[in-house]
Amino acid sequence: MNELLGKHTAILGSTGAGKSGTVAAVLHSLLERGTEAGLANWKPRIVVLDPHNEYSVAFPGHKKLSTDDGSLVLPYWLLNFSETVALVIGKTEFVATSQANIVKVALLKARVEGAKALGLTPAKITVDSPVPYKLSTFIAAVEADKPPQASKQDSHNSILEKLDVLVRDARVAFMMNEWNGAAQDPFSAILLQLVSDGAQPRIVDLSGVPNEVAGVSSAVIARTLFNLKVWQTADERQNDPVLLVCEEAHRYVPNRGEAQYEAAQEAIRRIAKEGRKYGIGLLLVSQRPSEVEATVLSQCNSWIILRITNDADREHVRAILPDSMAGLTKMLSGLRRQEAIFVGQAAVLPSRILIRSLTPEQLPRSNDIDFDKGWQAAALNDAQLSAIASKWRYQTK
Repeated sequence: MNELLGKHTAILGSTGAGKSGTVAAVLHSLLERGTEAGLANWKPRIVVLDPHNEYSVAFPGHKKLSTDDGSLVLPYWLLNFSETVALVIGKTEFVATSQANIVKVALLKARVEGAKALGLTPAKITVDSPVPYKLSTFIAAVEADKPPQASKQDSHNSILEKLDVLVRDARVAFMMNEWNGAAQDPFSAILLQLVSDGAQPRIVDLSGVPNEVAGVSSAVIARTLFNLKVWQTADERQNDPVLLVCEEAHRYVPNRGEAQYEAAQEAIRRIAKEGRKYGIGLLLVSQRPSEVEATVLSQCNSWIILRITNDADREHVRAILPDSMAGLTKMLSGLRRQEAIFVGQAAVLPSRILIRSLTPEQLPRSNDIDFDKGWQAAALNDAQLSAIASKWRYQTK
């Protein structure tokens, strides 16, 4: 288990090969280990980034963190400087230094004011310190920094306009709701969402998060988990290892360097490189290994590889495997559903394995739609379409 989790593992396979079922099988096995081994205390800490809301049905006892019901809260003040820049300046490849400097000055002023309200030491606060601050204070700091010449105010105005758009967007309320300035520090409550004792796994449903903030949201979660480990004592790390499951990894750590996922790339790349010594394991899941950043994929020391039919993906897998195992990739296109090649440090021997079968209640909601059964049912009526239209318009499920 230590080799599988602590030194990172990748689960790779084409759509329909049983990839989500494999992830569920691994997680169910981890959760059931305490009972099977007769352990008095067994409290795994597992956080799943779920971009399609697949895994909730597979784990009845889980804790769901979702933007739909308000159970996921990732406030704007939790973002560090680079994530704040990505949020308020946009997802362009080029960010003007002048704009970044405006954000930096305003962010530091706002955090210092927040620190004073909470009784913290302002002199020790930096732009990256996770100190709550009021959006109104940040906006006032940007306004105060405006040059007198109207022709030079464009950078300030674009930042203020983007903030106004974000605040008005109901889909990002989980991030943009203003801190009330209360004397009670909300930071520990935010952390408890992800790492407290209780229901496992913690499934972060990102299906309702708009694309423009999806990268920042996943980055905040990954970076928060990593920083929590960094600032723990050695004994606390020993007693509190965490597994981060990154489903659809090619979205968050693509090899194309997409600007909107730059923050997520950096956060997950850091976990891949340094997470082992801090007690945070990574389970990368992807249907397109050739689109996952090679740096991150190469840090995985074990691989569970299901059927892969794409030539480019098979070549990519062959490149990351040790030379002695490259021959195994020849059989990848012929594997059956639930069948996989298991290689790496967690495997005693490179093996062709069969993933355990799960009951329908234990499987993610990624099963194929049954056309034969579906076409025997009545078509949607007017009331059903109206209900769908309402959810669509309000962007709520």
